[in-house]
Amino acid sequence: MARKKKEELLVIDTKEKNILLDEKLDKNAIIDELKEYIDERVNDTFMDELERANKKLIREKNKKIVWKNIVIILLLLVIGFLLFLMYRDNYFDRFFNKDRDIEEKEKKEEEKKEEVKPEEKKEEKKEEKKEEKKEPTLEELKKQYESLLDNYYVTESSIYLSDFYEGKLSLDMMKYMTLNSFNFSSFVKEEDYNIIKESTFQLMFDKLFDEEYTSGSFSYDDNKVRYVKQMESYMTESLLVRTDSNIKREIKDIKVDGNQVIITTIEGVVKDTKRYNILSDTLVSDKEESLLKYESKLNKVIYTFKDNKLISLSK
Repeated sequence: MARKKKEELLVIDTKEKNILLDEKLDKNAIIDELKEYIDERVNDTFMDELERANKKLIREKNKKIVWKNIVIILLLLVIGFLLFLMYRDNYFDRFFNKDRDIEEKEKKEEEKKEEVKPEEKKEEKKEEKKEEKKEPTLEELKKQYESLLDNYYVTESSIYLSDFYEGKLSLDMMKYMTLNSFNFSSFVKEEDYNIIKESTFQLMFDKLFDEEYTSGSFSYDDNKVRYVKQMESYMTESLLVRTDSNIKREIKDIKVDGNQVIITTIEGVVKDTKRYNILSDTLVSDKEESLLKYESKLNKVIYTFKDNKLISLSK
């Protein structure tokens, strides 16, 4: 009996364990299923939210792109309108200088805007042309160029007198006129002669003449001016004395051609009220009148300057 009871108890115990084991298995399965369900729901919800967020971002991005394009189109329209206005007013032609008659076109447009009578326009145009072609008067040219003649002259007693008024410009004559342009008191003065440094003399020569300077002796009226190579100086035979001259000149004409200035003068000896021909010493007039009135009987000299330097004499 005791043995049967033990066997029955074992059977009962085994069934209870199986039931408990089955219940445990069912709970785990349920939990796993719940987890899977929750994960799927969460995942679906997350994906939905992500999709909605993406759609929202795309909509906002599209809006920005649309507005950006609208702004760009508006700017292009404004720029195009401004370019059209500039083209209409010929600003591009003026900038690139393609049209040489721009100024004339502008004048015509201004004339169209202004209500001016045709006769008045013609008079204005004539006045403008006159002003454009207006040349300086002789008096204006005298004020500008008359001083060029100051250092170019000879005296009545000069040995170069004939050559000067015959238009023969020699090197010795140039040295004579160079010496004339100095203040004699500036030279070194010995007992009975003067010493002139060659460097000082050459500097003045180069200023007055468009000619290559060379050393050498020359005459100044009755005074012999000798070149002393050892001293690199000029030495006079006697003290230099400036001789007064009665030769006067009046300017007849001045012409300017590039860097050349051509001055035509009428010259003569003037003593008291009388006028004499320089070379022939003949009396031309005993009245105090302009030399230009007797230009056919007096001496004409044409001085040609280049860059303010004398390059030639002619008559």
